Amino acid sequence: MSMSEHQQPDVPSRDTLAILLFEGFDLLQVSAAISLFDALPEKFEILLLSDNGEMMTSQQGIPLNVDLSYQALLAYDILYVPGGNGIEKVINDEQLLEWLTKQNRHDTLLCSSCLGSALLAQAGLLKGHTATTNKQHYHWVTQFGKQVNWEPVARWTQDQRVFTSSGQTACLDMFIAVIETYINEETARKLAITMEYLWINDSEDDPFAPLHIVE
Repeated sequence: MSMSEHQQPDVPSRDTLAILLFEGFDLLQVSAAISLFDALPEKFEILLLSDNGEMMTSQQGIPLNVDLSYQALLAYDILYVPGGNGIEKVINDEQLLEWLTKQNRHDTLLCSSCLGSALLAQAGLLKGHTATTNKQHYHWVTQFGKQVNWEPVARWTQDQRVFTSSGQTACLDMFIAVIETYINEETARKLAITMEYLWINDSEDDPFAPLHIVE
């Protein structure tokens, strides 16, 4: 009696990374997430979302196909909101904010990079948490949300299940930290080496903050 006839071997489940796209998202911040998590296909599945499930165009003019509408997303493990100039257009999108507000689950990770933290804050998802953002736009972003502990000097932050990062490339450091949290430090460091990327694993190492007016 063979295993194939009566019993299938266990297939490890994968965690789902859901990436929210909007018109004017930053391509680098989205491609960074895709590149890192796609390098671990046995661990992660990636889904691209939009309001209507249709293609979205980045601020660089490059369109990306989308897997489904965020309204149709039933389950995921990590929700990522990237930055981009388009944040200013969706920051008061009532339908999107209503959906985001409902995503305050205790079994998922919430991640944002750059201006994306403004959207999480506006939806109330950063209340009671430490967070950071792009220091060039620090004063604009930090007007959103209530009771957010905005950190003016941080490459990225982790507060329980909430991760946020500073400017564009800082999301790479944040996501490697997410992978360290999900798997282990060895896997995170090996992935950084494979990408030939110098991982800034000290979240407080923010060399760009002093270049901008952050008080």
